Amino acid sequence: MKIIASVIAAFLGFSSLAGSASAMELKGTTVILIHGKGGGQGPLQPLAAALKAEGASVVLPRMSWVSGYRTYEQTLGEVQAAVQRARGGRVVLMGHSLGANISMGYAARVGGVAAVVALAPGHRPDFIASQTQDSLAQAKALVAAGRGQEKAQFLDFNQGRTFPVTTTAAAYVSFFDPSGPAASAAQGSGVGGPVLWVIGTGDRAAMNDRAPYLRGTRIEVPAGHQDTPRVAVRQVIDWLRAQ
Repeated sequence: MKIIASVIAAFLGFSSLAGSASAMELKGTTVILIHGKGGGQGPLQPLAAALKAEGASVVLPRMSWVSGYRTYEQTLGEVQAAVQRARGGRVVLMGHSLGANISMGYAARVGGVAAVVALAPGHRPDFIASQTQDSLAQAKALVAAGRGQEKAQFLDFNQGRTFPVTTTAAAYVSFFDPSGPAASAAQGSGVGGPVLWVIGTGDRAAMNDRAPYLRGTRIEVPAGHQDTPRVAVRQVIDWLRAQ
């Protein structure tokens, strides 16, 4: 009986150690989760909790676009501030919707990140040009007149809905010009290192947009635009572990 008890105790001890090791699989990894403009940080909370349970450090910056756009370059600066708060180890960017765009833009233009995950990628200036062309012309005229820092009301478009947004003309052009930095980032242009594209089968815009997925890994999950980060938690963590 003593031998059996010893074997059981040893097995339980091994199981406990294995569980602890599994729970710290991502120790030394800092994940910066960048929210979109529609749902805020809410859609990312289940993923944040799961990443922390795996041992990762998680940063959830509040992006300025919740109250109006800054220029694309200024917004990259917000991401850079979050990256600089990481305490060593590898840094991974994960962005939802517009957050995926800025994650790709940062990886391409600034670099220094180990991997990028685009969750329900959104904001394609070329796709929404018919809804924003009048506002874009207005903003470009202000920029040409030396009034790029002047605020005005322009049209934004998100998930089939057009709505007004107040921002500077320069900021609007940088985010909505089909030949601007946001358009380039949406294509994943210039991104080095591992990339994971996570597309919800119910996210029609992302499903129809095949252009950026020529590099990296593309997976589909049974979800819509807002719940893709929640539904894809396991797949995202498994992919990140493999990198």
